[in-house]
Amino acid sequence: MVNRVFGKTGWRVSQVGLGCWQFGGAIVLDGKPDGWSDITDEESSATIKRAVELGINFFDTADMYGWGHSEEVLGGTLKEIGHRDRHYVATKVGFWHDERNRRTRNESKADILRACDASLGRLQTDHIDLYQCHLWRTERWTEFLDAFETLQKQGKIRFYGISTNDFDVIKHFDERKHLASVQSNYNLLDRHVEEAILPFCRERGIAFIARGPLAMGKLSGRFTKDQKFDGDDIRNKWLEGDNRQNFERDVDTVERLKPIAHKYGFTMAELAVKFVLTHVAVSTTIPGAKNRGQLERNVAASILPPLTRDELTIIHQVLAQSAA
Repeated sequence: MVNRVFGKTGWRVSQVGLGCWQFGGAIVLDGKPDGWSDITDEESSATIKRAVELGINFFDTADMYGWGHSEEVLGGTLKEIGHRDRHYVATKVGFWHDERNRRTRNESKADILRACDASLGRLQTDHIDLYQCHLWRTERWTEFLDAFETLQKQGKIRFYGISTNDFDVIKHFDERKHLASVQSNYNLLDRHVEEAILPFCRERGIAFIARGPLAMGKLSGRFTKDQKFDGDDIRNKWLEGDNRQNFERDVDTVERLKPIAHKYGFTMAELAVKFVLTHVAVSTTIPGAKNRGQLERNVAASILPPLTRDELTIIHQVLAQSAA
């Protein structure tokens, strides 16, 4: 595993981390399934342990994943492994729920401070390495910044970041010049961050966490236009109404990319992860994995040769055809 400098923190984190949303399992949010099906805590814990064996030292979760269950699984497993100082734990705050499982928002300073204490308890640790705002848009960024700075002074968090695709929100969170990281979608099907967000992060020395390098499985190459998901799988929303047209377009794009992957000796998933890692502003990427097999395939991409200029040119030509 290759490690990269994580922005201004001075950390060296594994260039492939582990996204932990799936470990929360499936929940019902606002009356609809939300989360991931076919998950057991035993396999989740085994996947985390295998990640550590393979050199992964960066783990990203959130308090809302399984309403805290992902944090519990991650925290319990890392405590069992030991050597807390060798692992960088990132979690998020912002979304929560009421007694009827309707989405609510924690965006007051008091709410954020309480949420942090709850996360520390579930993670079974005395500090969070990276605490991130989970709200993609908020008008109350000053309350987040005040809360984050208070938590830093208390020693409960080391650095703070923002998880969003909104460039204006990112700029607000860096108004005090202490923003440590930005987490945004970045993959072969969604390259919007290349325009402004990645250059901004590189200029400011802000770490960039590439979320969704496999586009929630689309870039694994396994899906077809008549794909079916379990009833409580969040990806069922891809098949609803106008979303189906976008899903089928993405499947077509992946089918055109597959011959390129095979030509150069990559699996489709390896090509997808390697593409994200090719950008110099990317500090780490956090593909999720339901099991050890998926994890090992994701990590395999980190030891493959980087994409060449010619390979990138061909990939961009295929993506341009898809956009047209």
